[in-house]
Amino acid sequence: MPEDQRKSERFDLPFIVKFRPAYGSTTYALGLTKNLSSRGIGLESRNFDFVLHEDLELELKLPKSDASAFLTGDVVWKYHVGSTSFAGIRFKIKNEDRHNEIMAKIASYANVPLESILYNRTGHPGKKRKSPGRARPGTPAKTTKKPGPASAELQAPDRPSLKRAKKKTPEKKTAKPPAKKVSKKSREPGFIKKYNKDRTSCRVSFLLHSEAAPDARNITIVGDFNNWDPAASPMKRLKNGDFKIILSLPSGREYRFKYLINGSRWENDWCADKYVPNSFGSDDSVVVV
Repeated sequence: MPEDQRKSERFDLPFIVKFRPAYGSTTYALGLTKNLSSRGIGLESRNFDFVLHEDLELELKLPKSDASAFLTGDVVWKYHVGSTSFAGIRFKIKNEDRHNEIMAKIASYANVPLESILYNRTGHPGKKRKSPGRARPGTPAKTTKKPGPASAELQAPDRPSLKRAKKKTPEKKTAKPPAKKVSKKSREPGFIKKYNKDRTSCRVSFLLHSEAAPDARNITIVGDFNNWDPAASPMKRLKNGDFKIILSLPSGREYRFKYLINGSRWENDWCADKYVPNSFGSDDSVVVV
């Protein structure tokens, strides 16, 4: 996967993805893309155990629309951080032209130049404009690579002697602000559950990331806990664009729910406790308390 990523230009595009193993499973899991290229995606998911070399069916939900892009791919790397799983998915391309059409669709909705998302140093069919231009100066490019490291090595003894003296210590001080990265974790969609002392009820904090609904003007949470009333539980928009609501729910139950965006589009919570099919041919999110 790392080699593949070097060959294809990557973009940090957060798409919500429904996915499932191509063989044997009928239920979908939900995840979020960490990056995307014409050759594959980096995928993050909660409570899902990726299997190396397993084929997956992927449905990428395109932003600001109800449209989706359908792809298949196999798991080429994976790792875990707590209950969160990360995996690299390499697309399985049977028809290059059809795959380019899907990439063009993704590029259009994501406002990414088509040539950029299709460009591949290996000579991808969609790069005929760039590959001939780079083929000829390819040898000079190699010569620039050779003196490049050499010149860097020459400069290295001078610069570190200056930077190590004073500039690297301030960098350690500036390393304190990255503690703000903790705030990013709080912005990830998901639940925070706080039970009362006798555990008869639970205050559940629902958070929908702004990247999951970038065009949202208003969002309500609708489910079993409010008799599926679209007007009963409007979510509060935070300064960073996320939407949040805290509900007190009787414990010992499972509640189906969905997010209603702008009064017209339904969305699931990508890290719900589980998902169950509904009578409309899609899935509902479930929170267990």
